[in-house]
Amino acid sequence: MLLAAGFGTRLKPLTDSVPKALIKMNGVPMIEMVIRRLADYGINEIVVNTHYLSEQVEKYFAVNNFGVKIFLLHEDEILGTGGGIKNAESLLKDSGAFIVHNVDVLSEINFEELEKFHFQNSALASLAVKRRYTKRPLIVDSAGNVIGRESPEKSFRYRKPEGAESLVGFCGIHIISSSIFKNFTETGFFDIFTAYFRLISQNKKILAYDAGNSPWKDIGTIDKYIQST
Repeated sequence: MLLAAGFGTRLKPLTDSVPKALIKMNGVPMIEMVIRRLADYGINEIVVNTHYLSEQVEKYFAVNNFGVKIFLLHEDEILGTGGGIKNAESLLKDSGAFIVHNVDVLSEINFEELEKFHFQNSALASLAVKRRYTKRPLIVDSAGNVIGRESPEKSFRYRKPEGAESLVGFCGIHIISSSIFKNFTETGFFDIFTAYFRLISQNKKILAYDAGNSPWKDIGTIDKYIQST
């Protein structure tokens, strides 16, 4: 699933008239770069949620499919990352597990290794992370459990750590077991981390997959976009 419904506020003024998914990097729309990476991995069905300037995304996919089946899922009201995933239940519930990928992230993170990690550890969700600076890092323990998050205002911990703690940055890429849909209690608009942190407090396995030195870029802000072009 590609998360492409957002307003792209951090990319203004580029997104004043173009949805974030269709902003071009070196002449290629962001969403195309991600789809080609997923297709190379072997993904042949992709759900794309839409909301802001959705008609442009619809027109784009009317003439582009890149050899994969695209399911466009329009949100009449923006649902957030968690609400967007929950809204796709009918398309994803029988998958066993599915990748969720932010559309404004470019990486060479190894999907095969992420998938292997996820299933070997019987995780409910496995989040690709890197040891990098971010204002709101995740807190993980020595066993790889995500246990909370730091913010400039406060630290939030939702379970006791197993061993030492460390801080990591989420990469906007996760693999989620389809059983997540049985675990959602949230409704309407919500962030996926709202659900993750609630589930962590219930001792569900939300794990951090260390992406190591794999090249990775967040191009979701105007400054980072300019630096990358």
